[in-house]
Amino acid sequence: MKKLFFTLLLVPALLAFAACGNNDEPLSNAASNEQEAIQIVATISIIADMVYQVAGDLVNIYTIIPIGEEPEEHDILPADMMAVANADIIFYNGLNLEAGNEWFAHLMESTGMTAGVDYFRVTEGITPFFLLTEGLGDYEDPHAWLDLSKGIVYIQNIESVLSSFSPENAATFQENAQNFISKLYGLHNEWVGRFDHIPASQRILVTSEGAFRYFAAAYGLYVAYIWELNAEEEGTPEQMLNLINIINGSNIRSLFSESSIDPQYIEQISAETGVPVFGMLFTDSLSEPGNVAGTYYEMMRFNLETIYAGLTR
Repeated sequence: MKKLFFTLLLVPALLAFAACGNNDEPLSNAASNEQEAIQIVATISIIADMVYQVAGDLVNIYTIIPIGEEPEEHDILPADMMAVANADIIFYNGLNLEAGNEWFAHLMESTGMTAGVDYFRVTEGITPFFLLTEGLGDYEDPHAWLDLSKGIVYIQNIESVLSSFSPENAATFQENAQNFISKLYGLHNEWVGRFDHIPASQRILVTSEGAFRYFAAAYGLYVAYIWELNAEEEGTPEQMLNLINIINGSNIRSLFSESSIDPQYIEQISAETGVPVFGMLFTDSLSEPGNVAGTYYEMMRFNLETIYAGLTR
């Protein structure tokens, strides 16, 4: 494990952390030999699972954003700083996901990390969508993983970084990555075109946050939402009225809530329009391990099946 420089500002926080202990266990996967395990930090649980699918027990993984919480804005914890300071590799999404209050940039700066050496963006090579909200057109939409074909790019980038860091394990990483990519391709190919027989007026995916543009582009849907990104103003009267008008002018049969967003807004839309909330989707976080969306593959399969069932009810 490499030794990293601590800034003077970081030392008191780490000492306090060591004194009080950590009662909140991070999402992690213990390697069979901890002394030789590659120490990984991932910003969100989706990326953490992708790393585990490629590396398995060759890594220990610390996930910064707890399951079920939003990654756009985060208050840095002593445990985060400790994990980053001890990390061999840090993986983050980029595309504006970790940019709220600049928490990720501050975390990397305060721990002396260098882009492309210590921390790596898993969305390299993906052409992003940009936000449509007036005044936010220069900001990328971060939710590229919701298109399985782009999730495959994440896996390829993760495998490349891991293989470069640990050449002696490169063959294992490459084999695991290829097996996982084949599995993701199978799911993607199963669903491409499957929504096409649904009338266009019913093929509208309505959620609180506009996180599903990549998903919609991949699977032939349209999107409607209250707000576009959780870092912006949420649930204003104007936003609510705009979505109500869209629903009333369409043949929309189902609305969807999201696992990491307060359902009150979409429930209010349901009450105003009479269109039921059919089910809950997963966007920025997996579910707890062993539940319906405990892995990236399971999350995507669950979302596809739930959306299809809701649109065709």
